[in-house]
Amino acid sequence: MISDEILMARAVKFVCDKHSLTPDALQRLDSVTLDTMKSYAMSVADDMRYNQIKYFRPFEYQKRFFATGLVSDRRGVLAANRIGKTVSTCYETACHLTGLYPDWWNGYRYDHPITVFVSGESWGQVALVLQNELIGTQDVKLADRLGTGMIPRDQLVLPSIRADGANCMTIEVLHTSGQKSTLIFGNYTQEVRHLQGFKLDLAVFDEQPPDDVFSELVTRTATTQGQVLCSFTPLKGLNGLVSKFWNNEEGYKYIRVAWDDVPEYDPWNLPFLLAATRKQLERDYLPHEREARIAGKPVMGKGAIFQIRSWPTYKPDEYEFHLMPTLERVIALDLGLINDATVISLMYWHPQQATAWLDRQIIVKGIEEANPVAYAHHLKHPKVYGCPIVLPADGGTAGRYTMSALSVRELFEEYGLNVHPTAIMNPPDPTGKVTNHKSFGINMMRQMLESGTFMINENCSTFITQAQNYFVDEKGRYSDPDDAIDSARYALLACLNGIAEPVNQDPRYKMQVYKDSMEQIKARKEQERHANPLKRVYE
Repeated sequence: MISDEILMARAVKFVCDKHSLTPDALQRLDSVTLDTMKSYAMSVADDMRYNQIKYFRPFEYQKRFFATGLVSDRRGVLAANRIGKTVSTCYETACHLTGLYPDWWNGYRYDHPITVFVSGESWGQVALVLQNELIGTQDVKLADRLGTGMIPRDQLVLPSIRADGANCMTIEVLHTSGQKSTLIFGNYTQEVRHLQGFKLDLAVFDEQPPDDVFSELVTRTATTQGQVLCSFTPLKGLNGLVSKFWNNEEGYKYIRVAWDDVPEYDPWNLPFLLAATRKQLERDYLPHEREARIAGKPVMGKGAIFQIRSWPTYKPDEYEFHLMPTLERVIALDLGLINDATVISLMYWHPQQATAWLDRQIIVKGIEEANPVAYAHHLKHPKVYGCPIVLPADGGTAGRYTMSALSVRELFEEYGLNVHPTAIMNPPDPTGKVTNHKSFGINMMRQMLESGTFMINENCSTFITQAQNYFVDEKGRYSDPDDAIDSARYALLACLNGIAEPVNQDPRYKMQVYKDSMEQIKARKEQERHANPLKRVYE
C-alpha cells in the first residue's frame, strides 16, 4: 500500500505531465484553474489508490527484464538491495493475472486466465512483501486495503479469499477474458510434498529458493509451458539456482541490476535511492556482502571454497602443447560405479613455471560403462598412449570396479598402460610424512586458480560447474558431486610429486620399457605361483 503523500505527489506529476506543466507553472495558474487542477489531481489519486497497475511507470532495467519473456521461460533479476526487483516481478505477475497489459509492454503475454504460485522465504516474509505488493496489505483482515497493490481492487474476487489469519492463501482474479485467474501464496518452509499434484502457468520466487522447492514448482509448469520469474539479491553465494543464471545455462536468462543502473529519482521524479543513502548503506554493509547488496553479484558465501570471480579458462585450440618445450603431462582417474561417475583427466604441467592446464575430462557414467574394459580405449588412444596414469587408493583393490579378480591397476598393467605403481598421495611434508588429506590438494588447486597458474579448458564444463558450487560445511564435509574436482586434484598431485612425464618423449621407447616391465611382472607372478602350490590350486 502506497502512502497518501506519495499517491498525491504522483497524481500531481501525472496531471502536470498530461498538460505539459511543470510544478512551478502549476502554482502560477489562476485560482479557478488551480482549483480545477487540484480537484483533478485528487480524483487521479483516488483512482490510483485502487488501480496501481494503470499508473505504473517502469525503470529502464525493468523494461529489459520484461523483454526477456520473449526469449526465455526461466528468468531472473539478480539485483542489489532497494532497487525495486520485487516490484518488477509483482507488476508482471499482476499483468498476467488480469490480462491488463500497458501499451508499452514488450514482454510475454497470456491470452487466457492463469494459475500463479508466488513464494518467499517464510509466511511472514510473504505477507510483508509479496502479499503487500500484489493485493495491497500484509493482513487480509484489513478489507479497505485490499486492492491497493498491483492487482486492481475491481479485479480481485474478494469472496474467493482463503486465508489463514493475516495471510492470504489463495484468491481469484478477474481476467479481461471474463474468466478468473487463481493466485496462490506459498513459502519455502512448506514440505515439498505439499507442492505436488497441481499445474501452474507461472511460478514466482522472491529471494533464492531451496533447490528442491524450485525443482518441484518448476515441474508444475511443465505441461502448461509456463513461465518462471525469480528476483533475489544473491547473498547465498554462487550455488543452486543462482549458478544456473550466472553461468548462463541453457534455458535461463537473467539481468543483473546494480545501484549504478538506477537513478536517484524514480520515474515519477520522486526521491528513490539518493546518493547520501547509498553511501550510508555501503558503510552499514559487511565487507563480504557489499558486491551482492550493491552490485547484484553473488557473494562468496560462507563455506565456499573457490571464491573466484573470473575463472582462468582457455579455448580448446589456444595452446599447442606438443610444441611447448619442457612441458609434461599426466592422466588421472577418479573411479566411480553406481552413484558417482568415473572421470578421466588429462593435465599438462610446466615444472619450471609451476603452471597446470586441465585440458580434457571424460565423464563415464553407468555401471556397465564404469567397467575399465569399457573406457580403456580412451587411455590407449595414440595421442595419449604412454602417458603416465595415476589412480586413487581404491584403484588397487581387487575386484572393485573391474567385475573380475583384478584391480583397476592390474587390469591397466595387462593392457600395457603406463600406470603408476602406487596410489596417488600428497607430496611429503617438511618432516617427510606422506598423507592423503583431501584438503591439501583442494587448497593447492584454490591457490593456483586464484593466481592464474591452474588453467581450465572451456570444454571442462563439469569441473567448472562443480567448482563454482563447491563448499565445505561446518563439520568439514565437502559437497557433492565432486568427482571432476577429485580427478583434477589427483592429476595436480601427480604433477607436484614429479610423476608427470615429458610430452615429446618417444612413445615407442616408453612402450618397450612398459613391455619389459610387464614381462618382469609376469615372471615374478609365475615364480610366486610355483613357490605357493596352494595359491595355484585356488587360482
